[in-house]
Amino acid sequence: MQIPAKVFRYAEFDVNALCELASNLRGGQDCHCNPCQVPKCGSFNWAVRLSFTDGLEWLLRSPLQGYGYLSEYTTGLLLASEAATLRYIRANSTVPVPEVFACKRVILKPPYGTHLRAHSPSKDNEIGIPYMLQSIAPGTPLEDTWKNPGAGEPGITHADKMKVVTQLGIITWQLSQLRFAQAGSLFEEDGEFRIKTCLSRGMVLNERDELEDIPRGPFTSEQSFFEGHLLAFLQHVKYLPLGYHCLLAPIPAPKEYTDPSQCRMAANWWHEFVAMDSKIDSSYNRADYVIVGEGLLEMVTRWTSMLSDKLPGHSQKPFVLHHPDLSVNNIFVDKDFNITCVIDWSFCSSVPITMLLTAPGLPQSRDELDRTLVASFESGFRKALVECVQPDDCIIKDTLTEILSRSRLTWLFTRIITFDSIADYTLFHDIWESLGPPEQDLSEYLRSMQASDKYITLHTELARDDPTEAQVAAEEAEFLSKNVEKCAIARKLTLVSEWSSRYRKADDKGLRRNGKVFVADRRLWQWIYDCLKTEHVD
Repeated sequence: MQIPAKVFRYAEFDVNALCELASNLRGGQDCHCNPCQVPKCGSFNWAVRLSFTDGLEWLLRSPLQGYGYLSEYTTGLLLASEAATLRYIRANSTVPVPEVFACKRVILKPPYGTHLRAHSPSKDNEIGIPYMLQSIAPGTPLEDTWKNPGAGEPGITHADKMKVVTQLGIITWQLSQLRFAQAGSLFEEDGEFRIKTCLSRGMVLNERDELEDIPRGPFTSEQSFFEGHLLAFLQHVKYLPLGYHCLLAPIPAPKEYTDPSQCRMAANWWHEFVAMDSKIDSSYNRADYVIVGEGLLEMVTRWTSMLSDKLPGHSQKPFVLHHPDLSVNNIFVDKDFNITCVIDWSFCSSVPITMLLTAPGLPQSRDELDRTLVASFESGFRKALVECVQPDDCIIKDTLTEILSRSRLTWLFTRIITFDSIADYTLFHDIWESLGPPEQDLSEYLRSMQASDKYITLHTELARDDPTEAQVAAEEAEFLSKNVEKCAIARKLTLVSEWSSRYRKADDKGLRRNGKVFVADRRLWQWIYDCLKTEHVD
C-alpha cells in the first residue's frame, strides 16, 4: 500500500502541472514542489511552497474543502476576489501585500436564488484544485512575538506594539484613498476591476452564504450596506446554529480573571448553565438576539452617515477598501518591527469609511486594544493625513479626525453582527450607553421588549422549531457533566433566571417579574466562587 505524500494532506493535485505552470511563468526556470512538506493551514486555506533553482520561492494557496468549511462556490469567489484585491492594492498604493502570479478557481454557478451555496462539479483547471500562486511574505508573523499578558513567555515590548499599530494607522490612511462608488467585493474581469457581490465576513461566514432573500450587494449607500448586514445577522439568529453565543450568558473571558484556575471554574459553570435546557439554540436566546439586531437597525444610521456625508466628493465614491482581520497572524514584520507584508485579504470588501477608520483588534480581531495602542493607531493615521492633505482642506481633516475619535462604536457593531465576540451583551451594552435613550437602561429595554406583543408573537413562532423534551434530555445527557454540584448550580441558576418564563406579558408573579434581565456574567461567577470557597472553609 502506497502512503500518500504529506503534501496531499488537504487535497490531491497535479504536482507536475503545478511546477510546469510556475516554471513557464518564470520563463522556464526549473521549479520543484517537495512532496514531503506538510502544508501550512489557516482557518480557510492551506498552502505549500514551491522552490526554483535560483533560490526563489513561491506559495501555492488553496481553500480548505469539506464538512465545516465554506462551499466551493463561495471559496471560489473569495479566491478570485482576493487575487483581484491584491493586484489592485499593489497597483494603486504602497501597502505591502503579496504579489499574485496566477489564480484560477473552479467555475461554479449557484443553482437558484441569491444565496451562495452550490454543489461541486468536477475540477476544470490544469492543477485540479482552485489555487492562487503568490509571493512569500517577507519577515516573520507578528504572532511569533506578540504575547498576551500571563503567557509565560517573553514577547514584544509595549513600545514596539505602539510602533506596529502606528504603521497600521498609516496603512489605513492609504486604504482610505482607494475609493469606490459601491460597497462589495472587488473582482477583475477583462482587465478591469469591478465591485460585485459582497463577500464580507458578515455575509458569508457561519453558514450565512446559504441564506436566501437577503441583499448581497453591490450596495449603493451606507444605509443599504449596514441594513444588508443586519438582515443577514437577523436571518442567522433566527434559523442558523448560534455556536457558543448566548446573549444573556457571555463566555467568561480570561482577561477578567487574575487567577487562571478561577477562570476555568467560571467557564465550567457557564458551560453547565447554557447546556441545561439547551439554551443557546433555544427560541428564548434567538428572540433575545432578534431584539438586539432590530435595536441596532434603528440606531445604525445615527453614527454612520452624519459625519461621512461632510467629506468632499463623498457622495460620488463613499466606500473604501477594508481588511477585516488585521490580526497578528496576518501581519509580517522584520527584526525592528517594521511591517513587511499584510496577508490574507479574503473577505476584503469596500465599506463605508466609518468602518475602515477603526483601530484593529490585536492579537485577534475580537481583542480590543488598550487606549495607548488606540492612540498610536490614531497618531499614525493623523500623521499620514497631515502629510497628504492640503493645509487648507480643514473639512477633510476635521471630519476624518472626528470619525476616528468615534470609531469604537463601529468596532463594537462589527463584532456583534459578525459574531466575532464572546461577550455580545457587553458590546451591545456599550453601544446602548452611547446611542440608546438616556431615560431607559438596557436591562429595562430588554425586559420591556420581551413583554411586548411583537416579540411574544415572534418567540411563539420560533418556539415551533425548539427541540422536544426528549431531544433536550438527550442533549443534556451528552453535554452536561456528571458532577452533581455543577448540575445543581446550573439547575438553580436556570430557575432563578426564569429562563423559560420571559416572553409573556408582565405581571406581579415570579422571582424576577418586576426586576431587570438576568445576566450570567463575571459578577455571578465571582459570587458563586466566593460562596463555595466560604462553604468549603467552614
